[in-house]
Amino acid sequence: MKVRLKAEALVHGGEVLARHEGRVVFLRGAAPGDTVEAELTGEGRFERASALRILERGGARVDPPCTIVDRCGGCPVQHVAYPSQLAAKQELSADALERIGGFPRGSYELAPIVQSPLQFRYRRRARLHRAAGGSWGFAQRGVDRMEPVDECLLFEPRLQELANVARAAGALPGVTDLGLLAGEQKGAIDLRVEGGVTPGLRKRAEQLLEHRVVRGVTLGGTVLGDAVVADAPLPNGARLRARPDTFSQANRSMVPLLQRETGQALGDAVRVLELFCGSGTLTLPLLGEGRQVTGVESAGTSLELLRRSADEARLRVKLVAGDAAAVARSFADPLDAVLLDPPRTGAADAVRALVSLLPPLIVYVSCDAPTLARDGKMLAQAGYRLVKAVPLDLFPQTAHFEIVAMFNR
Repeated sequence: MKVRLKAEALVHGGEVLARHEGRVVFLRGAAPGDTVEAELTGEGRFERASALRILERGGARVDPPCTIVDRCGGCPVQHVAYPSQLAAKQELSADALERIGGFPRGSYELAPIVQSPLQFRYRRRARLHRAAGGSWGFAQRGVDRMEPVDECLLFEPRLQELANVARAAGALPGVTDLGLLAGEQKGAIDLRVEGGVTPGLRKRAEQLLEHRVVRGVTLGGTVLGDAVVADAPLPNGARLRARPDTFSQANRSMVPLLQRETGQALGDAVRVLELFCGSGTLTLPLLGEGRQVTGVESAGTSLELLRRSADEARLRVKLVAGDAAAVARSFADPLDAVLLDPPRTGAADAVRALVSLLPPLIVYVSCDAPTLARDGKMLAQAGYRLVKAVPLDLFPQTAHFEIVAMFNR
């Protein structure tokens, strides 16, 4: 049945809350304040639906510049004005910490969200998946198909150029998805394969290196050319490195702000254990000036990049390859602080392990407010107090954002 709905507020995942006859409806394609037409089944306590027509525009609605935004799942809130996106993410931070973590509003400092200097053209890395007809694109949530994407308005110009080069390479048989990583001048491409690498595919990968913007290609564990992209030096001389087959933050313009908030949260802590350190986005700025940092990471390639960056700048850091929880359980050195930056799934096992170390300060950097709140509740049960939370919008036009949270004993 088709019904008229009033869109209320953005919720986790980029949907908008609405209500119909006492039931909750999660709407896609609506902005807070919109009145829309949607088709409902009327089954269950709640349901998900898409806005079929905008009957009345709300104050938060803007016209999205992307022509395929309704079909591509990458920017679910592009039709929402950026100030409203920021306000929603600020509210979602407080909501998750209160509803899931049990941290009442006002019991800690919730800083104003740090906005991104760029709202479009900010992505330096992306992963494209195989779409129909051999094209490349993104998946829309809840839809079992890929939407071909020729141009993405979130891509930095250099990243868009890399995507064009990969698209022009032809079929690339056996490749399931493309990892793209842009540097300031050149970039690198990861070809993820299903099955073995054929001679024909290797030849096509080698041909990618002939393009002026491609410095390297990773192919089924093999490196062709030089696939490492190094950033400009930090104040301590260290250069952050990444490869297209390793994790790195996508929003280049927000990395210094994330590093700043993390450093301020750690304060003057000297002896720091960092879990999930990756290739050193948060580690490298901490090195020097007598700080003793131990970084823990299970991804060997990322750890190798971090070691290379630290050694080049002659900065001291102790690196441990292994599972974060296992290392935390066996860690015996004195500590002033623990820093952790886990994946979206959170760090429940690591949190259980590190509370036995009783560090006076825990700084938790999260890209998912609900899992941060869940793990924060465990910290509270172990005697820690949430002191401050700082949301940062590393992902404009999407439902994602980061939070830097400080817990003291």
